[in-house]
Amino acid sequence: MTEYNESELKNIEIVKSLYTDVFDTGNCPVVNSYYHEGAKCHLKGKTLHIEQMKGGMGEFVAKHASISTSIESIFAAGDRTYARLNRQATLKGEEQARDIEIMVEKRFVDGKVAELWFMVDDEMYSEIWLKQPSA
Repeated sequence: MTEYNESELKNIEIVKSLYTDVFDTGNCPVVNSYYHEGAKCHLKGKTLHIEQMKGGMGEFVAKHASISTSIESIFAAGDRTYARLNRQATLKGEEQARDIEIMVEKRFVDGKVAELWFMVDDEMYSEIWLKQPSA
């Protein structure tokens, strides 16, 4: 079993909270507590800023009747965390949940996310994020 230092353990706990407590519940404004003001998200060759990330999260949550995320694996190395997630999301008006696989690398600075690299296998999910207006 890997032994983590205090900072790595804290970063892992932040990541767990972001995916299960924040995103699944739609509590997107709390993201400000976890991300630096100038945080960047890299997705499909584009760079999104914090307001675009929050807009994407908010729109995704609003379009779905239910969202449930399970963390398949998570580990930390220095200022980075790496997570493989499975998200079950059911669009409003539909009964069948979509199975979405996600990989995320996050870089932390002073206990907050400064940058993340995001890979997702669901086109609708990606498009919601990528269409957010820039600041």
